[in-house]
Amino acid sequence: MAALRIAFLSSQPLEDRRHWSGTMFKMYESLQAQGFDIVWIPTGKFSAREEKIFASIQNIYERTFRRRFNSHHFILKAFLASKKTQKILQSTDYDLLFSPTYINEVAFLNITKPILYLNDGTFNKLIGYNPGFLGMGWLSKKITRLLEEKAFNNAKQLVFSSDWAAKDANKTYGIPSRKISVVKFGANLRVPNFALLEKDYSGPLNILFSGVGWERKGGDIALAAVKILHEKGYDLKFKIMGCTPDVQEVFVEIIPFLNKNYPCELAEIERHLSEAHFMFVPTRTDCSPIAFCEAAGFSLPVISTDTGGVPSIVEHGKTGFLLPENATAEDYANLIEREILNKRVRLKELSENARHKYEEELNWQVWAEKMSEIIKEISAKNA
Repeated sequence: MAALRIAFLSSQPLEDRRHWSGTMFKMYESLQAQGFDIVWIPTGKFSAREEKIFASIQNIYERTFRRRFNSHHFILKAFLASKKTQKILQSTDYDLLFSPTYINEVAFLNITKPILYLNDGTFNKLIGYNPGFLGMGWLSKKITRLLEEKAFNNAKQLVFSSDWAAKDANKTYGIPSRKISVVKFGANLRVPNFALLEKDYSGPLNILFSGVGWERKGGDIALAAVKILHEKGYDLKFKIMGCTPDVQEVFVEIIPFLNKNYPCELAEIERHLSEAHFMFVPTRTDCSPIAFCEAAGFSLPVISTDTGGVPSIVEHGKTGFLLPENATAEDYANLIEREILNKRVRLKELSENARHKYEEELNWQVWAEKMSEIIKEISAKNA
């Protein structure tokens, strides 16, 4: 029996390990490992004339409403993107179209083969929440939601990486629960064997902040919390990895952005994860932070915020701790002191729980197996 052929939509070649922080490549690699035949379907390129028309629409909207226009998702752009995708698919032999994050390309798509849509959030939830969706005018919001609804209805199955996104698709757009699946992402780097992660929890502790966006990831709050603990006399090292904020504290080590595509830099990322005792990222907005999946793989509990899709990755009180969005640096400092610094045995327990969650849920093998079941079921129904 011939392998099912999946048409995989992506703006970049599937072998590109940088696309979506490596997540696209991991999905491609994982589906291939399940025996599927994968063919890349590049998203259509717009002509200079089309881009000029798009820019004019945006300019007219923003001058008229004096509000931001979502220049990535609007009806004309989606209509043309769907038509370009349809043209490519007409000359492609495939059994199922996989569209990870691409709304425009499937909103107006008219094909007989099933569409499997995946994302880490809904645009409805991102509006007014994610920095890229702030300040939009009411009409642009309405159009964005309309396109999302059309794409959702056009797809045979929706897959989200968190309950937060899945529940919103059901509540906001009325998508039946049977048409929605939750499949969590994995770690986008090499994860060591559990036996290699034995750590000393009795001495000084290494706290790791990992993120490119210092402010969006709550860097100032994390730094202030660790400073409070340092001034109380706790022996702590705070490593900031992925960005370079202007911080001069003696207990801080700055590790600039490291590219996972370079073996030497990947090894350095893995070394810092191995040396850390827990990850502290009080993020302001997040859908499904891959860094938290990677932390779990390295037996790191995560201290973060109860926001977005984070609770699907970090279980409060079991694999880490989540505080409300309005929690202060003092709140985090008190939590860390009470639950970690004064309970070293608890820290080890949290670390073991984090690793178990990685092995059971937060790895690409599990993701691939669950996706394989979904794909085969969709294909069987469409046969």
